[in-house]
Amino acid sequence: MGLLSLGTPLPWEQAKELAHEVRQHGIEQFLHIWRNTKNRQKDRLLWGDEIEYMLISLDRKNRRARLSQRGHELLSTLQIEENEMLNKANQTGEKPDLEALWRPEFGRYMIEGTPGHPYNSSVFDLTTVEANMKRRREIVASLMQEDEMILSIGSYPQLGSGDFLEPPHKANGQFSRSLFLPDEVINPHPRFHTLAGNIRERRGSKVRINMPVFHDLNTPRPFIDPSIPYDRSLFPGDKEAKEGAALPDHIYMDAMGFGMG
Repeated sequence: MGLLSLGTPLPWEQAKELAHEVRQHGIEQFLHIWRNTKNRQKDRLLWGDEIEYMLISLDRKNRRARLSQRGHELLSTLQIEENEMLNKANQTGEKPDLEALWRPEFGRYMIEGTPGHPYNSSVFDLTTVEANMKRRREIVASLMQEDEMILSIGSYPQLGSGDFLEPPHKANGQFSRSLFLPDEVINPHPRFHTLAGNIRERRGSKVRINMPVFHDLNTPRPFIDPSIPYDRSLFPGDKEAKEGAALPDHIYMDAMGFGMG
């Protein structure tokens, strides 16, 4: 997810006043780096991978699986060793020997894991990739409770649908204003809540995602998504679905969490 610095993110109305200055600084920094490095040759190319894990809470008695908000809690625990080794390295000058690095993602139920060091182009490094991926899963699994598991898939199938979150929350958050996703699914770092709100404010409307539904013999035509609460009126944007944002014969989604989560 990139660098997350502590600080106070600006709302869109304030951020847009600084947009030109930020772009200008970005161009100047790029040109400065280019001038200083354009003649470098034969650098060793480094690379890596990142895997996003979703923490799942299993209700075995009722045969239910839900996204667990403990992902953020696990992340804090996973980063303890990393922070201790980095602090020690700063004092001794020794290079820290880390198996993995752990970073937050947009979803509170998500954890991002990367190798502790970048790989180079040697055959030996290529042979360690799979083992490191396996080891990262083992590290996360060692901190899970008995009724928890992790998944590495593109999107959780029940995201935003009914009883999908543990603990449960109502979809009435001020930042995303989604009809389906509560703000509690968002990582508590201020950057992520501000990101959700600023994108909506910059667009002047909520995100509009329409996924064509697969029609089989039992699918009505037209298919009107029954999960949409058309009559909700908590926020001005609630009327968007009724006014055409939600297309017939499609599954409608209205928050960036559906893409980033």
